[in-house]
Amino acid sequence: MSDQELKKKTEKSKREKLRKGKPLVYEKIIKLAEMQRRGEPTSRIDIGYNYACNLKCKHCMANTFQKKNRSMTLADLRSIAEQADALGWCQFNVSGGEPLVLKNFDEVLKALMPEKFHIGISTNGYFLTEEKARHLKSMGLDKVMISLDSYDEALHNANRASDGAYSKAIAAIWNAKNAGLDTIIQTVITHQNAKTEETVKLAKFAQENGFSLDLVIAKALGEWEGRHDILIDADDAKFLRELHNKYPAARRDVFPSYGMRGGCGVLKGCFHISQFGDVFPCVFMHITIGNVFEDSLKTIVDRGMKIKRFRDPSAICLAGEDKTFIDKYMSRFYGKPLPVDYREIFTEEDDFVQE
Repeated sequence: MSDQELKKKTEKSKREKLRKGKPLVYEKIIKLAEMQRRGEPTSRIDIGYNYACNLKCKHCMANTFQKKNRSMTLADLRSIAEQADALGWCQFNVSGGEPLVLKNFDEVLKALMPEKFHIGISTNGYFLTEEKARHLKSMGLDKVMISLDSYDEALHNANRASDGAYSKAIAAIWNAKNAGLDTIIQTVITHQNAKTEETVKLAKFAQENGFSLDLVIAKALGEWEGRHDILIDADDAKFLRELHNKYPAARRDVFPSYGMRGGCGVLKGCFHISQFGDVFPCVFMHITIGNVFEDSLKTIVDRGMKIKRFRDPSAICLAGEDKTFIDKYMSRFYGKPLPVDYREIFTEEDDFVQE
């Protein structure tokens, strides 16, 4: 069986598993490709419910956001879930911070209506014991994305400022798999590490052990703000595509899958809601297009879709690859209190779709 045949078989198996386990989610997911063809958002919502964390990672961006008087509550999560369900959307990811430090995380999952949504979390793995993984699976969690900065233990620990971070992450990866959760290893790819043996080793490890490897390309944000030298170039992108062809477990979010067209998923494919209710068109674009405490999800997304660069398809990642977009728009929030209102970023009439 070829790698591509194996990929299709794996995708089909996951869909069938979903059909049996979460039929309400399955009924929505099979409609996404047609929604995309009609130009409608099919958004997966990433929620930074709380930015609390047990680690102090060098590259963390969560602490760069301005604190506000009002933060997300369980009632707010339920409202978001009900609105998303009405729009035909079917996926949530809970990020942070570190979600598993939250004492009420079970209640967070319940509020997101797991019977109607495919739900994942982004975690450093520190608290994901096998017992915890099995419990979360029983609560309706579907997927776990565990950060692994490098196959090299010392480098990962240094990035996470914790001597035990690597061993915890590796243990969590196996704990999640053994609990029956879809297990994704997330690693950040820079121009400097894209074509290295470390990246190849991670892809090989994921392929051989039944994991997925999410190749998250670096953005010039956080401690890397303005560092355009860390952005991947066309040769790096080509290498990552070839890596995927050799090890299909290693993939980027711009690659097509499950019958969905590939390309940048800004707003139409995924957006972020902060702890303070601000909606970012992308996890990595610290531009607010509205706040869920003030407007409905539909109102906010419709507003964002009037921005041409969000409405029009892009084959490459706007925030991490499109140098024109980065230089013209992303750079406008460098050095400013975050997030920045979209009207400070898109300042020209031609930036918007004309009625």
